[in-house]
Amino acid sequence: MEHDTEKKEGFRQPLKPAPLLIVLASFDPSGEGKDHYDPAHPELLTDKESKYYGEQWAISKPADCYERFFGEGTMSMLEYYRQMTNGKFWFYPAPIDHPDEGMPNSGVVAVTLPLPHPAALRNLGDYDNGSAAAKVIHDIVCACDRFIDFKKYDPDGDGIITPHDLAIIILNAGYDHATCEHDRECGGVDYEDGPDGAHRFQVHGTSQPTDAEMTGGVHIVRVSNIGEYRSVKTGLTTIGTPAHELCHNVGAQDMYSRYTSGYDVEPRWPIPGPLSLMSSGNHLGEGALPAFVDPYQRIYFGWSDVTEATDDGVYTVTEVSHGDRVLKIPTPNPDEYFLCEVRLKKGFEEKLTKGDEKGGVLVWHVDEKVNREWFLKAQCVSSNRAWRGRRHDLGNAILPRNGLEKVYNGDGSFWKFGPLRDGTWGADPFFYRSDAPETALFDSSLYCGAASMSYSLNSFPEGVSKGWKLTVEVLDEPADEMKVKITRG
Repeated sequence: MEHDTEKKEGFRQPLKPAPLLIVLASFDPSGEGKDHYDPAHPELLTDKESKYYGEQWAISKPADCYERFFGEGTMSMLEYYRQMTNGKFWFYPAPIDHPDEGMPNSGVVAVTLPLPHPAALRNLGDYDNGSAAAKVIHDIVCACDRFIDFKKYDPDGDGIITPHDLAIIILNAGYDHATCEHDRECGGVDYEDGPDGAHRFQVHGTSQPTDAEMTGGVHIVRVSNIGEYRSVKTGLTTIGTPAHELCHNVGAQDMYSRYTSGYDVEPRWPIPGPLSLMSSGNHLGEGALPAFVDPYQRIYFGWSDVTEATDDGVYTVTEVSHGDRVLKIPTPNPDEYFLCEVRLKKGFEEKLTKGDEKGGVLVWHVDEKVNREWFLKAQCVSSNRAWRGRRHDLGNAILPRNGLEKVYNGDGSFWKFGPLRDGTWGADPFFYRSDAPETALFDSSLYCGAASMSYSLNSFPEGVSKGWKLTVEVLDEPADEMKVKITRG
């Protein structure tokens, strides 16, 4: 049975906190309830003719997960969301109505499926990657039915439980491929050759639809799905990848090049990278200290307050811990505007950059014309050629003080930035007052669209000179509150 959940699952949902259920999933295809891994005979779990093929048991217990995800006053995922949204939104532990012995009374359950791990199931019968994952995810969710009275998470009685009603994230027994494949300790693993014999099979983190009918006729329609272990180096999955996937469940979009492959890939495309949870910021501090979501999406969800700079002058921008007030600066093009935010290297964002800089003001350029076409397709910053055979400009572009390729005058002096990243990407991208005046001044006429190559704006309305520009002079050293002087013209 399929449901049209677009309207209910839509974006900019209520700001109230959401309950979260974490599901530790083990795989026992023989149904014998015991671990058959034998180091002397690993083929028992890897031979497709074996009844134990794809067997894999979770390494951790439900209690091992609780503090990591729900600890109060710790570096948990609950606190991550609460801090990032300035107390507007977080995931709290869903009550478990019928826990097993030794299971917490909220937040985490453990289930065992009479199925192979999905990376093994895809090799059996008529399954492929997609159908195996869909089957296993569906059955894992259904296995939770005995623990939770799900009908209470359908307040409007329409039979649909979205992630805004109850969020679910599955931790599949074994390692997470997306993080493990980059761990040198693992040696470049694939989905079926994990770092130890008992945990060879891996999943790749996703947020995806499902349709699991629970007692009372209610349906779970979307879940997140990752590996239980991050990597050999790090151990158990940290909060970065789960935070990223759960943010998808409430409507966030990826800020890296999606659906881009082969010759279309531009490796130096200026995506936000470590400066957004939805780009590569979920991996900072081995995933224990993920970056916050970019300001465009924080505003989109109502997590950040906004001051609109309708007039030139001096404005105050504040960091998350002081109210997270972002400055929106309109331009002559109604579709294009700039955002100024304060990001400081402290707390969860301690690892935001690799240098010893303290943080400061970040400047972003938003193009809603691009976003109307590409944001909900998760491609607003993609480098693909899907638009009439050409790349499109970024709808949500970070304009860093350092990190873009430089174009020089004939005398060898810096003239302006080119569209692509250089080798210093991520090195002190902030603007702030210092003994070096150049650290304090953002000038839009130095930055161009990655596809349009048009400086200051991607498109100039009729009657607006291409000499139009925005300057942002930052008047303070890095601090929770920073004043900026806005000048346009």
